[in-house]
Amino acid sequence: MRRIKLTVAAAVTAAAAVGLAACSSGGSSASSTSAKSSGTVEFTAFGGSGQQAEAEAWLQPFEKSTGIKVTQDSPTDYAKVQQMVKAKHVIWDVVEAGTDYGLTGNSTLTNINCQVVSCSQFNGGEFKTLQQGVPLFVFAYTLAYNTNKFKGSAAPTSFADIFNTKKYPGKRDVDASGDLQGLLEAALLADGVPRDKLYPLDVNRALKKLDTIRSSLVFYQDAQQCINDVESGNSVMGMCYNGRVTLAKSQGEPIDQTYNQQIQYTDYLMIPKGAPDEANAQKLVAWITSAAHNGNISNYIAYAPANPKATATGKYSAEVVTKHEGTGVQAPIKVDLPWWNANRSKLDETVGAWLAK
Repeated sequence: MRRIKLTVAAAVTAAAAVGLAACSSGGSSASSTSAKSSGTVEFTAFGGSGQQAEAEAWLQPFEKSTGIKVTQDSPTDYAKVQQMVKAKHVIWDVVEAGTDYGLTGNSTLTNINCQVVSCSQFNGGEFKTLQQGVPLFVFAYTLAYNTNKFKGSAAPTSFADIFNTKKYPGKRDVDASGDLQGLLEAALLADGVPRDKLYPLDVNRALKKLDTIRSSLVFYQDAQQCINDVESGNSVMGMCYNGRVTLAKSQGEPIDQTYNQQIQYTDYLMIPKGAPDEANAQKLVAWITSAAHNGNISNYIAYAPANPKATATGKYSAEVVTKHEGTGVQAPIKVDLPWWNANRSKLDETVGAWLAK
């Protein structure tokens, strides 16, 4: 789920939100295979608690139902996908990725077969099926905080409070792995920019706003550091992934989160060009993203199904971010991913120079 900087410019082709027509063929099909199949499919994701939840929610049941063996690898590495395809030695069949890889017209990927995958089920949702990717689940950066530092009404209520060091003194963790994506938007909103005027981002203005709290910021590259720093009290708050916050809280750690101004994302499933078992890869993508199975992830981690026809079920279903969306100024922050993809080279340079100061 970390936003990964690409090393090859061609891989950041803007992923326009295309629906069923962008897939390799029309129609849809059943989400699972009725007869037992054979073969092996290798699934690669970002590792950690998220991939563990994916294995329990989808990979193990798919293997049991279909007879198709699922092996796993991690973490997702875009450069490795490119190298595999170039060398014509691909070992991954299904890969979890973000739209920053370019999921439309990408020469290193195979088109989604919409006669196998129920692409049309996503048409009414926030996140659409792309030519080479199917939405997986919905998660968010939320503002996490240490409950020993702030309790009840004294707790922060939105990302705007990251900038209020007088009321909320102490360090705050922010993700520096993806050009401060999401945080730049939050900074501009806190500086008075209307939501409908966020793009094109005034990056210099956002960085100037962040300069006002620069000495209080802790820049992390590993998402688990955000949880560790906040629950330990080394930081009083942080820009953390909601699922990890919920897991830590359920384990009795002194951490909680506000869902106001949550920065929502979805990850996608993609199939590298030349995947060893493309047929079974399409079947696995179909199984995971179907209305029947997509909501199972919330049994294991607080991620919402991306398929709008699926229902979050189980232990963490009440904590998924889509059930806690604020309104007005507290509504979710929507990142314009095509704009980011189109401008990433310039952002790498500008934000990288700021981080290096």
